[in-house]
Amino acid sequence: MKTKIYNTWKKAKKTRRWDPDRECYLDLKGNIIVEPSSVEVETLIKSIAEAEEQRELDDAKKVEKER
Repeated sequence: MKTKIYNTWKKAKKTRRWDPDRECYLDLKGNIIVEPSSVEVETLIKSIAEAEEQRELDDAKKVEKER
């Protein structure tokens, strides 16, 4: 996950996707990208857990729609 953050940040920096209003870089979808060295392990773990929970909810909704 940290490698993904680094690669996304590096690409945003290289392509100069800087948002002067929010003073940060943005990914292709317009999401804020932070410098990887500023990412804390606890925040990363929480983010992974939230993403997994959202994936499970999306899968459950998909199964329900198929019924």
